Amino acid sequence: MPEFSIESIDFDSPWVLLAIVVATVVHDDLTCLVVGSAVAAGEAAPVPVACACLAGTWTGDLAWFLSAHFVGPRLLAIWPFRLVVSEADLESGRARFARMGGRALFASRFLPVLRTPLQVASGLLTQRVLPGCALLMLAGMIYVSLFIGAAATVGRLDTVRNFYQQYGTVALVTVPIVIWGSMAVLRLVLKPQSPEHPQDEHAG
Repeated sequence: MPEFSIESIDFDSPWVLLAIVVATVVHDDLTCLVVGSAVAAGEAAPVPVACACLAGTWTGDLAWFLSAHFVGPRLLAIWPFRLVVSEADLESGRARFARMGGRALFASRFLPVLRTPLQVASGLLTQRVLPGCALLMLAGMIYVSLFIGAAATVGRLDTVRNFYQQYGTVALVTVPIVIWGSMAVLRLVLKPQSPEHPQDEHAG
C-alpha cells in the first residue's frame, strides 16, 4: 500500500477544495493554519485554497447568525425560554444592537472565545440580515487573508522552505497544530476569571 503524504494531495482538485470548505466549517482556525502551512511549503496555490477557506468560514458564521435570527425568536416564545428572555428584553437588546451591533458582529470573526455567542446574539437582535451577512463576508476576507497572506509571505523565506523540504509531511501537520495549541493555551491563560465574592460572616 503506498504511503500517504500531504505532498501527494492535489490542492487544485475540486474535491480537495470542497474538503477544505467542510473542514473550515467544522474548525476554521485550525484548518486555516494547516492550509496556510501548505501554502508556505509551496504545496498549495494561495488563491484557490483561500477562496475555499473563505467559503467555509462564511458558511459557518452564517449558520449561527441566520439560525439565531430565524429560529431564535420562535424558541424564545416557547416555555421555558420565554421565562428567561421576555419580549421587553428583546426590544431593549435590539435598541442597543442598532447603535453598536454591527461592530460587535464584525469583531466576532477575530474573537475565538466570543465568536459564536456574538454571532448568535447579533442574529437574534438584528432586524436586517443582509448587512450582517455582508459584514461577516468582509470580516472573513480579512481573516483568511491574514492567515493565507502571512503564510505565503513567510513561505518565501529560504529558511522556512528548507525546513518544510527537510521535514515534509511532519512539518505540514505539526507546525499548525503546535501554533493552534499555543493559541488555545494563551486564550485560556488570558481569559478573565470571574471574581469571587466571599460571603460575609455575621457573628451570632
